[in-house]
Amino acid sequence: MSILKLPKKAPNTPGVYIFRRGKIAIYVGKAENLRKRLASYFRKNAGAKVESLRAEATRLEWIELSSDIEALIKESELIKKYRPKYNVLMRDDKNYFYVGITHGEFPRIFITHQPMKFQIPNSKFQTNSKFKIQNKDAKLKAYKLTTEFIGPFTNGSALYQTLKILRRIFPYCTCKEFHKRPCLNAQIGHCPGFCCYSPPIVNPFKTRSYFKWQNEYRRNIRNITAVLCGKKKTLIHELRKEMREAAKKEEFERAAERRMQIEGIENIFLHRAFLNPALAKQRRGHDWQKIERTIQTVFGRGRRIRRVEGYDISNISGTAATGSMVVFVDGIPSKNGYRKFKIKTVHQISDVDMHREVILRRFNHQEWGAPDLLLIDGGKPQVNAALQALQMRKIKGILLAGLAKREEELFLPGRHDSIRLDSLPPHTTHFFQHVRDESHRFAKKYHHKLREISYREK
Repeated sequence: MSILKLPKKAPNTPGVYIFRRGKIAIYVGKAENLRKRLASYFRKNAGAKVESLRAEATRLEWIELSSDIEALIKESELIKKYRPKYNVLMRDDKNYFYVGITHGEFPRIFITHQPMKFQIPNSKFQTNSKFKIQNKDAKLKAYKLTTEFIGPFTNGSALYQTLKILRRIFPYCTCKEFHKRPCLNAQIGHCPGFCCYSPPIVNPFKTRSYFKWQNEYRRNIRNITAVLCGKKKTLIHELRKEMREAAKKEEFERAAERRMQIEGIENIFLHRAFLNPALAKQRRGHDWQKIERTIQTVFGRGRRIRRVEGYDISNISGTAATGSMVVFVDGIPSKNGYRKFKIKTVHQISDVDMHREVILRRFNHQEWGAPDLLLIDGGKPQVNAALQALQMRKIKGILLAGLAKREEELFLPGRHDSIRLDSLPPHTTHFFQHVRDESHRFAKKYHHKLREISYREK
């Protein structure tokens, strides 16, 4: 019998690995770095269970993936599919993590070790002590599903972080009871807000707005479920279809939201450092030096660039119009510096005029600090409006650019042709998109808040 050896060509990338005995999978694991993780199984004194696994396995294979999140989800999928022998032996089943999704008008999401305690016995199944169910799926069928579960997952901290990131893209509620004022999560855009209000927003009359909010909320839950179940490609395909349909109907706010969700999903599956905060912080600091050099090259300026401000406008037919200012310092969001603006002087549908108003008002506040670069959501008209505002305030020495969503183009004052984002290095492209998406999210959150206030006052 051949002895399994450490493979020499294992990559330094995230992924999942499978120990097999013939064609049978006997252990599935995930790794941030496949080469380092696999090497740990072939060390001396690796432990009795590892040595037993190594002795029984006849081959070892792996699947390279683009991120730790993708590896986390793929590992869960394979464990559920194969139910490998050593995954039970090397990890007590109670130490697995499951994502619970409750039933109801506004489902909640939570993480648990013990999915069974959330179920109610179903009389259609025999569940007394004489009838022992070994298979977890069969056991769950013996209960009424008051809550559905996704899993198992092996890494709790990675799972918590994944849900945290998904919640920024598809907000959902975690409040345990209704309340009159917006919760903290609603204020920062991680909760839709209406789902945990007391009447009159949530009321027994079930208004048209109520059902619209409820459908959007449930849609967010379905999308999170799709990601956690490994259906990323299907979800992105559906979101792109919805984005195109919204654009045809000239529902540009909805189309922009779908685009932002698509980009959010793609980003979390692209960046390897998402699940390791210390590594992520170290890489951001290192990447900023590269990003800064690229921006200096684009603008032909050698001066330091530390503070970048992003601006966006959110409105529907000119009503409840809002503007946002987000701040990034050395490539990292500085949320203490975020500011929101209720549009006061523009009463027609004109993003250009609204941008001019926001920039004029922003530079009434020199105490907020001086930016090195302003990134405006839009093309040449929006850039020209911002440039006029700077000239009116006699502000000099600040770099200015507009980022147009449709073609992902960067517009600079005085430059006839645009710069395509995909022509820039990936780290710079991702930074510009991050600033743009964050300013859009922040403007939209305030816009929704003003609409809710207007609705309650009617």
